[in-house]
Order: sequence, then C-alpha cells, then structure tokens
Amino acid sequence: MDSNIRRLIPKYKKALIIILAYYALVLGLVFYGSSRGAFGGHERYLTPLIPINNQYAEMALIFLVFTPISALIGGLIGGYFLAPAFLFIHKNFLGSKMLYGIQDRRQPQTFKKIIRGLFPALLAININSIIYFSAPWVLDLILNTKVEGLPVYSPIFQSVYDLLVYYLGFVVLSMFTIGLGTLVFSPTWFLTDAGIVYSNKEKVAGTDRPVEGRTVGGRFTDFLRGYAGLGVALSYLQLLSVRFFSEGVLQEFDPIGLIATITGFFGLPIFMLIAVIPSLIILDITKEHRIRFVRNFAEKMGITDFVEISFEKVKRL
Repeated sequence: MDSNIRRLIPKYKKALIIILAYYALVLGLVFYGSSRGAFGGHERYLTPLIPINNQYAEMALIFLVFTPISALIGGLIGGYFLAPAFLFIHKNFLGSKMLYGIQDRRQPQTFKKIIRGLFPALLAININSIIYFSAPWVLDLILNTKVEGLPVYSPIFQSVYDLLVYYLGFVVLSMFTIGLGTLVFSPTWFLTDAGIVYSNKEKVAGTDRPVEGRTVGGRFTDFLRGYAGLGVALSYLQLLSVRFFSEGVLQEFDPIGLIATITGFFGLPIFMLIAVIPSLIILDITKEHRIRFVRNFAEKMGITDFVEISFEKVKRL
C-alpha cells in the first residue's frame, strides 16, 4: 500500500499542491472573516442543514469537505448510471447509421485533467443563479434568515444585503449543485476514457458530405460545455446589471471592500473547480475499472471492434 501511494504522488503532485493551497486559502479567509466579525459575527449559524452554531466553521466544512464529497458522489453516480444511458441513446437514436468502435490509447503517466472540473463548476454556478433569480424562497429554507443586527435574507432585496444573500446562498447551494454538475458531465468522461468512437463513413457514402470521426463522449461534451459556459456568462451579466449597477450597490463599498466583493463573486468558478479536483484524482485512479465497465456495456450493444481514426495527407481528387 505504501509503495502504491509513493508511486501515485509524483503523478498527482501538481494537483495535490493546488488542493493544499486551496485548503490554506479557504482556512485563511475563514479565520480572517472570523477575526473581523464579517457576516454578522460568531453568534449565528449559516444554514440549518449543518448542526453547528458557527458560520465560519460551516463555511470551511462546505468548501473543504461537503463540496468535494458532493462532486465525487455526482461523478460516480453519473458515470456508472448515465454513461450506459448516453451510449444507448447515441447508438440507437442519434447514430443509427454510424459505425462504432473502440479506440485504445496508451495511458499517460501525467495527470492533465484538472480542466475537466471547470465546466461542472460553471454548470453548478448556473443552477445556483437560476435558483436565486427564479426561486428566491429556496434561500429561506437553506439560510439563517433572521439574524439580530444583520438581515442575511431580505425579501425586498436591498443593496449590500442582497449581494450577501447571493454569495452565501451560492456557498450553501454549492454543496448540492456541484454534485449535479459532475453527475451531468461524468458520463462524457467515462465514455471518452473508454475510447468509444463513431464515424459517419457509411452514412455519407455516395454523397459529398465529409467523413467525420469522433468520440461519443465528445459530442455530448460540446453541447454541455456550451450550455454551462453561456449560462454562467448570462448569469454574471444579470448580476452586474441588476445587483451591482441598478441598485447603487457600488456606492456602499470602500475600494478594498469592492475589490474583495468582486473577487469573491468572480472567483467562485475557480474555487469550485479546485473543489472538484479530488474527485478527478479518484476517478483517474479507478480509470481501468471504469474503462472495463463501459466497454463491457458497449460489447453488449455490439461495439467490439478496435479501430484507429487517422488523419492522413492524400492527393487531391
């Protein structure tokens, strides 16, 4: 066991350094906020979902424990339950006249999949924004709504307090929505890692359409990435126009407070991306098992041939 751990550390060294730096940063911010009495001080809880009467400890638990665990659970459930469903739908409904195969690739000795966590993070933020703008009553259920001296949630959405609700609501919702994000994207990771590919070569025979070959996971990934990226862009534009500019919120902050607030909001995708990294490492460690799982299902659907998609230079017709 010790030798296996020592063997894995070099591969995930950069990712582990990022995770440790993230933990140090979050703990530092929590301790700083605690010392300054931010968000109403110690004598209050953040959410009834966590039975601790200390909002700073709750924030640390959300960012450092619950969000990574949620990402891992979503990744496992989505991969093992939805990847077969994605492949079934693709082969029977989207690619009924396509050729399918398995592309076997040499497994890399380095870990370069951190960026995979970005789009589940963006999707989670998009879901949070939809809940905030479309169903604000949810905040009454997940946040401590009555705090002496500081209304954390105000039904009339007034200036700084409304931004506070937006941010704290994001923090609490992230425990759940990041899991939804990885649940949606992990089937594409499973299919891509397993090398399930398809080509329209047979379908376009006798036509002037070009021959295409790509991964099954890639087709779903492109659609999901477009939705997640565009959704977050629109959410932040709505936040800027409705909350920052139209309600005079900017006048409520001193320069340092304004910079800290903007950094906190727009740094959320990075924080949530890093929170997904532990689950990406675990999924990478279990990659061989995941590949066997997907390929066994593909075999039941008649996908058994190993193929290679090449891009060769030829003479013009």
